[in-house]
Parts: sequence; structure tokens; C-alpha cells
Amino acid sequence: MRNLSIARPKTLVHAVTERLRAAIVDAELGLGEQLSEEGLAAALGVSRTPVREALSLLQLQGLIDIAPQRGSYVFRPTEDDIARLCEFRISQELAVAPLAAERAHAATLAALKHDLALMEKAFAGNQGLAYVKSDDHLHSQFFAHCGNRYFMDAYALISSRIAALRNNLSTNHPVDQELSLSEHRKIAEYFAAKDIVSLQALLVIHIGRTRENFIDAHQRGLFSTHSPTRENYSFSPILMPDVQGEHTAEAQARFERPLGRPSAKPRRVAKSRPR
Repeated sequence: MRNLSIARPKTLVHAVTERLRAAIVDAELGLGEQLSEEGLAAALGVSRTPVREALSLLQLQGLIDIAPQRGSYVFRPTEDDIARLCEFRISQELAVAPLAAERAHAATLAALKHDLALMEKAFAGNQGLAYVKSDDHLHSQFFAHCGNRYFMDAYALISSRIAALRNNLSTNHPVDQELSLSEHRKIAEYFAAKDIVSLQALLVIHIGRTRENFIDAHQRGLFSTHSPTRENYSFSPILMPDVQGEHTAEAQARFERPLGRPSAKPRRVAKSRPR
């Protein structure tokens, strides 16, 4: 399991949110898995309050479903969800690829080549999870270099769910990575030549195949978790540094305060005047 280090987040809630988001995206937590607030809190070395607030934030990102009186679950998409998600992704990627070519061709191409090299290395080493992570990152380069923050914001809304689906697919339902790699080589080649028509046509085929792989895995039940709720999680405790970078009980308690709830200030006691 990859141990994520968190560099000085503003609050403990943010640290817990990022750690749980990474666990979902990296398939450490299964799609549809019911979560134990108590178990997560114990593993992360925090109270239940920041865990509860983190789950609420992840619900807003579409990664957690919270059912009243039942608990919190990792999101589990339906076939229709998968189809609509991929449909949206195709429309967005077809729009940003030409913008990246027009506004930042050299930078985008360098980034594509870097990610493609990581994919080649992961493929040669039979590292499925590393391969799909580099795959995700390669496609994100079109958004990162398109020069339009609205496209970037729109992609941010779905990127974690797409990554979670990809990583669960890699773990539970390996696909033909040789074909995938050959298509990514072509994607970089068409972009280098500024052959946008061929690039867009290939993206439609490529993302459409990803959609079919997702739906096939869904029909096989590979995106469903039926195991009992875990009470023990293999997460490293989160330690919040104080201003000097030292981990102290006082700093931990300070960061454990829920968002929007400042610590109570001591009341001033008025001195009685002599009569």
C-alpha cells in the first residue's frame, strides 16, 4: 500500500479528506464499500469528528454516498452513471485538446511524452496500477494546458471518479494494456503533428472502449463490494505539525477542532466593586 505523506495541510479535516480521497481513488477502499467512522478514526489516529466532516466533503465530490440511518459508503456507479460520465468526458476532451495544441503545444507535448514514458515503464514491469495512474495523468494534460479554467474546473468534478473506476478496473478486471498503450502512442503522435482531426477521432474510439470496459466490469459485479464493514484499516496515523514542525499533543488537539467551531474563550469575570 502506498503511504501518502501530507505536507502541512491547514486543518486536520483537510488531511483526513485527502487521505480518504486517495484511498478511494487508489482502490484501497472498494466501490460500494460501507465505511466505519470509528474504524477510520482509530486507524488515522483522530477522533470521529474530522472523519465525519471529511466524509461530508467527499460526498460533495461524488466519492461518498451517505444514507440516513444506514451509514457512509464509497460511491458505486450504475451503468447509466458510467455511460453519462464517459459521454461527458468525451465532449470535454474533444474540446480541450485543440485548445492545448493552439495555446501550449510544446508544453503539452512534453508532458504527454513524459507520461507516455511512465506508461511504457509500467507496462514493461507489469505494474497495472502504476500504468492506469499514468494513463489518467496523460489525459489530464489536455485540461492542464488548455488555458481555460472552466474546463479545468469541470474536469476536476469528475476526475477522481474516473480515476477510481480505472484503478478498480485495473485491480479487479485487467484489460488489454497493449492495445491501450498503442493508442496512447498514437495520441501523442497525432498531437505532435497537430493532426487534431485524427486525434479527436481516436479519442472517441479510445474513451468509448474505456466505457465498454467499465460497463462490462460492472455487469460482472466487479464494482460491487458485499463484504462486511471493516473495523480495521491499514492506514498510517495522521500527525499534524505545530508551527515549528513538531508533532505535539497541543498541535493535534488544535487541528482536531471541527471547521467553523473555534475554541471557546474563557469568560472574563467582572470584579465586584466595594459598596
